[in-house]
Parts: sequence; C-alpha cells; structure tokens
Amino acid sequence: MTYSPFIKLAAITFAMAMLAVATHAQEALKIAVMDIDKVRASYWKTQMSTKQVAERDADFKKVEQGMLDDLRQIVEDFNRLVQSAQDPANSEAKRQADAKQARGKEADHRQAKARHTEYLQGAQRTMREMTARLSRARLEEIREVASVKAKQAGYDIILNASSNNLGVVVYSSGKNDLTDEVITELNKDAPEEYKPRKPASAEGTTTPPAPAPAPAEK
Repeated sequence: MTYSPFIKLAAITFAMAMLAVATHAQEALKIAVMDIDKVRASYWKTQMSTKQVAERDADFKKVEQGMLDDLRQIVEDFNRLVQSAQDPANSEAKRQADAKQARGKEADHRQAKARHTEYLQGAQRTMREMTARLSRARLEEIREVASVKAKQAGYDIILNASSNNLGVVVYSSGKNDLTDEVITELNKDAPEEYKPRKPASAEGTTTPPAPAPAPAEK
C-alpha cells in the first residue's frame, strides 16, 4: 500500500499545528498524538484491501501466464516449421508450404507479443490505481474516526507519532495518545476472519504446574 497520503497528512497536520500556535499563542491548545502507521496496519479493512490487491494481481498473472504459454507455443511451432522447410528429405512442395507457414508464425508472434505488452501495461496501471484508491479510502476512514474521538475529548490537534519517516512528533510522553482507541473503534465491527488473534495462553490453555522440588541431598 502507498504511504504518500499519510506523508501529506503529516505535513498538513504539522503546518496547521505551527500556524495555530503562532496565531493563538495566548490560548492553551489541547494536543493529542496518534501513530497513523500503527492504526493503518492494525485496521481490518487495510488487511482486507491487501488481500483484494493480492487476489487481483494473481488474476492478472494467471491471464498473463496463458499469454506467455501461447507465445512459447508459437516459437516452438515456428522452429519446427523452419526445420521442416530446410529438411532435404522433404519434398519441394512441403518445404515451400512449411516456409510459408513459418512466415505466418512470425507474424503471429509479433501480434501476440504486442498484445502481451499492452495487457501487461494495462494490468500494472490498474494495480497502481487500485492500490492508491484503497489506500485513500482507508485513510479517510481513519481520519473520520480520529476526528470524532478528538472532538469527543476536546482535542484541537492530532499529531502523527509514527516511528518511521511519517512522524512529525520528535517526542511524546505517551499522554493523550489516541492510537489504541482509534484502532478499537475501527475494528469493532471487523468480520471474524480479520479479528486479531489472541495469544495461545489467552485462549483457555492452562500453564503446566511447576515440577515439585527435588529432595534435598542428605
């Protein structure tokens, strides 16, 4: 998934924060932080989008493989016809007929190769557009929930506290962090297949009793 929307969001948020501080220095701003990268990765719809992209890519690759197989078959037929056209054991009529068919296979190969190139370019364009569209949709959903949470708590600004290059927060004490709260809200209606898996120890397994101490040596 592309990160460009998050980079733009971080830059805009930071600029808004600096402008607000400069314009309203006399007012005490209530600022929260949120790890957008963590929210995005933990959001069940992000996982769904990743799965959709992978499935679409697999479909494209399946069709492309069929086109590559056709190209390979044309090459094999061409080589067979050329060999037959050059075989002195064949009659003159057969050699000429096979040479004519070989020329036809050359034309078939050019056309099939052009179709493959056009298909591959279209598939790559579709995948880029699909990835960007799904990324924008997830970002908008995250922003919507974060906005609601911020308004409910009375925050004026939310800064991105991601640990990678998306972050605009140099330091945070951990207070006023909406990350987990936003993740919980986004995932509250997640289908079963996208719900976070609990550790094995939390699924009813019992910790084996500690072994009895060995008798002390006499």
